Amino acid sequence: MMRYWGVDFIRCVECKHHPLQLVVIETEEQDVDTTGLEFPICRNYCAYLNKPVVKGEQYPCDKCLRVGIKTGVLYCPSCGRWYPIKNGIVYLLPDKKRKAESDLKFLETYRDKLPSHVVYEGKPFNLSKTSGG
Repeated sequence: MMRYWGVDFIRCVECKHHPLQLVVIETEEQDVDTTGLEFPICRNYCAYLNKPVVKGEQYPCDKCLRVGIKTGVLYCPSCGRWYPIKNGIVYLLPDKKRKAESDLKFLETYRDKLPSHVVYEGKPFNLSKTSGG
């Protein structure tokens, strides 16, 4: 299951930008034993709070680790690419390995829950009338 802390080390497959923006559509609360873990879990970027990690600050890692992300998108603000999260799995594939039909169906299904720049301008596929798919 995709977790917020994963954003701390995931980079854009195409341009290597970090951090990617996380758009959460559906989550699942899970029971996770956080005993013995050193906080903060994230070293550079806290996607749960959507901000860089600052030494000495307190973070809600015990709460964050219990949230699984079932559906959403990772978006690269540098190159405009988006990567779907389906059934808890993030699909970080290069453009040539992506399937237009699957990606367009995802966008169509969640168009009302995603930012318009992802839906209509995102790469490699979007719902823009001028993009040709």
